[in-house]
Order: sequence, then structure tokens, then C-alpha cells
Amino acid sequence: MQRFPFSLRATFVASLFLAFAVVALFAQAQEQPKFQQISDVVYKKVGDREIKLNLFLPLKDGETLKGEPLVIWLDSGCWYSGEPGNGGIWNSLGALERGFAVASVSHRPINEAPFPAPMEDVRAAVRFLRKHAAEYGYDPDRFAVSGASSGGHLSLTLGISDEQSPFNVGDNLDVSGQVQRVVDFYGPTDFTVAFDRYAKQSIDCVYLAVDMPREAADKNNADQYKELQERAKKFSPITYVDGKYAPTILLQGTNDPFVPLTQSSMMYETLRIAGVRTQLMVSDGGVHDIHTLFSGDHMKREILEFLGW
Repeated sequence: MQRFPFSLRATFVASLFLAFAVVALFAQAQEQPKFQQISDVVYKKVGDREIKLNLFLPLKDGETLKGEPLVIWLDSGCWYSGEPGNGGIWNSLGALERGFAVASVSHRPINEAPFPAPMEDVRAAVRFLRKHAAEYGYDPDRFAVSGASSGGHLSLTLGISDEQSPFNVGDNLDVSGQVQRVVDFYGPTDFTVAFDRYAKQSIDCVYLAVDMPREAADKNNADQYKELQERAKKFSPITYVDGKYAPTILLQGTNDPFVPLTQSSMMYETLRIAGVRTQLMVSDGGVHDIHTLFSGDHMKREILEFLGW
């Protein structure tokens, strides 16, 4: 058997050890977490009731990235909301990989507190997040919000300027409750139409949200119908559009069985007339499903381009 000189063997062993060390360091670097999760952050209290959000902060070399945009997902379906989630559609769009911070926000459900409670809650979440921007490291001047269906409606209420919004109440009023971009997936925009033209098709949670019985949509019930229409207008984002409304992209399908495409179309035209930068993406044959509305790459490209960040 061939024997290597001692010095050569020592060099070989040292090289082998160095190689293992490099591999170990590389593996350790690869295993470093890409984001920090801060769960169950209480952003608002109503009596003993705590309303929470989850934060996901991007990391680089173990340190929080500073000065990046914050994208907010509203955890809402039919204006019901449980515990805050994991960022919704922003995960599919690769927000954390791009260096964005992500917030997943819950609100009080309508069987606990009907309108305007959910709108006031999510507006309070925006003010809380902006108030604590320096603490968490994201940019307080680049907030985007997104949600689907009722979450889309709530997102649209966050595009309303502070001067126009009736939902800007509570704590942290020294900072803005408006976001800089809205990404709406088939959210209702004008309830007056829903309770007039589509009253029979409207699902029960819409009536529960405005705290009125279904019978109120019958014009023969004059007093109730009038009250229903007044509430419908008050809780419709389209009512408050002005030139300071946030730039908004609306995404909806032609075959949505719950929210007619006209809801997005009307909002688009109202924003455009007000001079607000807006875009309407229509999915031919698309239904009330965020996962099948558009191809992932197409949707990702359009939304990120619209954000411009």
C-alpha cells in the first residue's frame, strides 16, 4: 500500500477539514430564515376584545430589511374573520422574496359587530402599522392592501382619503389611515345597486353586514327601504371617491355568481373620471375564486407592475 509523506497527509487532512467547514458554513447560510414572523399583534382593543394581525418581516443576513414596502392582506370572507392568517395572495405573488414586509389583518366579524365596525377595524390596523413603521422597519409611505370579496370591499374602503373617510375613528389619528395602493379582487363597491337591482340574489351576509332584514329591500316597506338605501350608500366605497383616492387595480371575472362585474366596472369608471390611476382586469369566464381568476404569472406581473415598487 502506498504511503504518503506525513506533511502531505497533514495537508490532505487540513484541506478535507476546510472543505467540510466550508460546506457546513454554506449549509448554515442556506438555512438562515428569510423572514421573521411576529404573531398575534394586538392592533386594537374594544373593551376586553383584542383584534390582531400577523407580521412577516423580510430578513437579509439575519437582519430585518429596512425601508421596504408593506403589503397588507385582509383576512375576510362575507365579512367574517377569525385569527389573522399568513398573508394570503401576497404569498403567491412572492412578496417576501421581493423584500416586502407583509401584514395579515383580521377584523371583528359582522355577527359580533356589523358595519361600520369592520371598516373601522382595518383602518385602525393601517394607522397602527404606520405608527409602528420605524419599530418594524418598513416604509410608512408605501402601503398596499388587498383582499377578496368582502376583503376586497374592505380594501377599497382603505383607499378612501382621510378627508373623505367616515371610518377613520379611534386611536392613532395623528397618522394616516389611507393606503397608497389597492388591489381589489371582486369586492362590492356600490351596495345601493345590490339592494335594488340584485336584492333577491344578494346573499344573507350582505343584509347582516348592514344590520337590516331582507324584507327591507322590498320597496313596499318604504321606511325600511329608505333606511337600507341610506346605509347602503354610507358603506359603499364608490360614495367617497375623489382625486385623492389611492391608485387601484380591480380584478374580477365575467361569471362571478355573487358580485356582478358591473360593481368593478362602475368603480373603475368613477375612479377614472376622478383622475385616479386605475386598472380593470377582467377574466373571461372567471368566477368568485381568486385562485382560478387568472394565471399566476399573468396576475403577478400585472399587480407588481401596477404597484411600481
